[in-house]
Amino acid sequence: MEKKRVLILSASVGSGHIRAAQALEEACNKNPLIEEVLHIDALEYTSFFLRNLYSKGYLKAVQYVPDLWAWGFENTDEPWKKSQFGIDIQKAQSQPLVKKILTYNPDFIICTHFTPADIVSRLIMLDKLHANLGIVVTDFYVHALWLTDIFTRYFVPKMENKIHLNKYGIPLDRIEVTGIPVMQSFIPPEDTSDLFKKYNFDPAIPIVLLSAGMFGIMPAKDILRILENIQTHCHIVIICGKSESLRKQLLALIEEVKPRNQYTIVGFTNTMHDYLHMAKVFIGKPGGLATSEALCAGVPMIIWNPIPGQETYNAYHILENGAGLLPDNALTIGYKVDMILQDEVLYEQLKKNALSIAQPKAAETIIEIMLLNNNESPVKAFKKKQ
Repeated sequence: MEKKRVLILSASVGSGHIRAAQALEEACNKNPLIEEVLHIDALEYTSFFLRNLYSKGYLKAVQYVPDLWAWGFENTDEPWKKSQFGIDIQKAQSQPLVKKILTYNPDFIICTHFTPADIVSRLIMLDKLHANLGIVVTDFYVHALWLTDIFTRYFVPKMENKIHLNKYGIPLDRIEVTGIPVMQSFIPPEDTSDLFKKYNFDPAIPIVLLSAGMFGIMPAKDILRILENIQTHCHIVIICGKSESLRKQLLALIEEVKPRNQYTIVGFTNTMHDYLHMAKVFIGKPGGLATSEALCAGVPMIIWNPIPGQETYNAYHILENGAGLLPDNALTIGYKVDMILQDEVLYEQLKKNALSIAQPKAAETIIEIMLLNNNESPVKAFKKKQ
């Protein structure tokens, strides 16, 4: 088979679309049938205004006006009814990206966000681009914004998504249930002893891993108050991400109050997989990628404060499959953690359930399917009206 050139298009609206694209890029680099792969953040080829509207606007909306975000999610979830204003803005802003796509001239394109998928679909429909298009849905719910006219394959996380898409007019034979792509580093190692030595953690003390983003704009003292409700002796690792101010506040507060449990405060890290492999419980928001990574690592989730819309559906997926717990209130997060840490049978069942629905080879599978079907022609959706 002739080696192929691959273009992967993501969008930095949150981090999940980028992380999924990076997993696909990793799979491409390992596949001998791929000659070259290029990963582009589509927003880097738009105006400063649109880039900020998409990325920062999204984060501000889910943080400060979640009810408005929920309203928007519900009211735009109508198949084949995209706003003409949005389409016009996209056309006006997409010319630099279009030029880059046509210059690179890939054999196939994989999109982990619906905006670049729409742009590629339009280019194919206008006969300006001759390439196959794979669309990777990065949540456990398929919002109507993922629908596009011309495509080669949809890749979805679960079977219900396939049935859902088919009801909208997508042919069943063009929908693949593969899971959400995750980096291979999230596959659990056979032995974690070297990791505990690397980070100087005591393997006899259970590690509770917290992604601080789940608390939104909550002050450090409230985060610590919630975590101190954990009665079981444990080592709590808090990932603060890019919030350097939160990291410093937590460090100062821990030094001041001398909490009961041991704490490690981490800023931005590229080794989230290491911490997951050492953790017995993960407390975090159920983003599509965060959920998939925790499932792949086999770590039970304590879900809190899911973003209305897509994260709510991701939470349903975890709970429906018995891979995590959802507290009624932030003050009972500690109680839910204690349930897992104090009941080995419950812990093992949650871990087993997580691993049973994990799909760690999703990225490799997607690339293999696109290579295998590269001679297919893109198809047009039937556009069934609901």
